[in-house]
This record gives sequence, structure tokens and C-alpha cells, in this order.
Amino acid sequence: MNALPPRPGAADPWEDLRRLAEGPFLVLDTETTGLLAPEVVSIAVIDDRRQTLVHDTVCPAKPMELDAERLTGIRTADLAGRPAFDTIAPRVSAAIRGHRVVIYNADYDVQVLANTYRRYGLALPEFEPWCAMLWFARVYGQWDPARQAFVWQSLRKAAAYFGVEAAAEHDALADCQTTWSILRAGLERSGLRVAGMDALL
Repeated sequence: MNALPPRPGAADPWEDLRRLAEGPFLVLDTETTGLLAPEVVSIAVIDDRRQTLVHDTVCPAKPMELDAERLTGIRTADLAGRPAFDTIAPRVSAAIRGHRVVIYNADYDVQVLANTYRRYGLALPEFEPWCAMLWFARVYGQWDPARQAFVWQSLRKAAAYFGVEAAAEHDALADCQTTWSILRAGLERSGLRVAGMDALL
């Protein structure tokens, strides 16, 4: 896996958000075949001005798991006519290579990308994942003493916390847009206005 390790976060989650907004970033989301060696079936990437760079559905090399079909509404049969991932991989790689990429549950999506690229004998490009889920867990502040960590919260809960209307769940582009809106609302709530990010605020 060639994803760069995430930057060490500041103790203050709002400081992490300020650092994120200091430079360009992307937002990425995937829908997958399930939990067992998951592969991409849908992927979206948007930039920090909410412009869509990638939005594709592909036919995976393995069938969808039943739970994933129920969760996403995407069935194996629906994907039969779609291209394989290796046909869109150059565009995905070009979009994310060398960038800071915001992902809600970054560990999972990076694993999905690594599995999918590996399946097709491709090299995962280097990029810097920034986990919005771990960031929001610190903002929300529900502490689990047994795990000695903040409890992870769903994307829908993060949207509700910031008063953001969540787009349709378990759709790659919609989830990217919801994550983008959460970041925007977080910047507004924190009072941060960062030079060069006026289009986001």
C-alpha cells in the first residue's frame, strides 16, 4: 500500500481543520463489495470547491456480498455491463496522486483501494489520507474508557451535529458531498476563515 501515513493530529480538532483548510484537498468515497477483501464498485472524488473529478461505477472481479447489496442498493447484476476498475484506474490515480484526501473512515477506504489496485496488478498512488471520521469523533467527544479512545460516529450523525442535510447514504458522490458540507460547516462554526478558501466558506 502506497498511501502516505496520516499527519500526526493536533490535540485540538479545530486546529487540525485549520491545517486542512490551509491548502488544497480532495474528498473521496467508495462503495464496495462488502467486508471480505472488499473491492470498489463505485468511487467518487471531489475537490475542495465541490467540483466532481471522478464519479464511476465499475464491475468488480468478485460478486457483491448480500449485506452490501442491501446496504447500498447496488446488486451484482446491476454491475454486469460496467467497465472493470482498471479502465478507470488511470483517472483515479491522476486525481488523488500527491494530494491530501479527506475520507470518512479513511482506514477502510484506503484498504479498499489497496485491495482493488492489487487485484488488477496496479500500484496504488501515493496520497495523504485525512480521516474525517476520526476528526469528528474528537469534535463529538464521546469517550470510551475501555478503548481509551473517542467513539466513532456515523456520517449521518456528523451531518446532524453540524445541521447539514445528508444526501442519499451509501452513494459515493452523495457521501463525498455530505463530507464536504460537514467540513464547510465545521469551518463556519469554528470561525476559521483561511486565505484561499473563500469558495469553501
